[in-house]
Amino acid sequence: MNKNSARKVSAVTIIINLFLSLLKFMAGIFAHSNAMISDAVHSASDVLSTFIVIIGINISDKKSDKQHPYGHERFECVSSVILAVILAVTGLGIGMNGVGKITVGSGQIETPGVLALIAALISIVVKEWMYWYTRAAAKKINSGALMADA
Repeated sequence: MNKNSARKVSAVTIIINLFLSLLKFMAGIFAHSNAMISDAVHSASDVLSTFIVIIGINISDKKSDKQHPYGHERFECVSSVILAVILAVTGLGIGMNGVGKITVGSGQIETPGVLALIAALISIVVKEWMYWYTRAAAKKINSGALMADA
């Protein structure tokens, strides 16, 4: 039950994050918004995070064996730590890119178009829903990795 619920939630979040990543990337290009393009990269990294959750949950669900007499449950915690590192690295990369663009700058700043604002609003609403959806499933099945993904 735990693995099936986690797989369902993960599949939904992967599909939505792929859609959001594409939407933000296209909006960033057409609306001339580097911030929106960076956010598209972040949404794409969320897909990678969700795959790590799936792997962690699949491994942690295995029964005990000779090498792991107490089971594999701790692998879910390991996947949570890996998620934290990926999010930190992604955040630092986006931050460093932004600081670099501000400090180097070309002297001309282009105002992003309305399309970037619309994409941002859609993203906020969808990401908030995904958070509550994933959080509820994580609490229901008591999954630390799924909670970290939320």
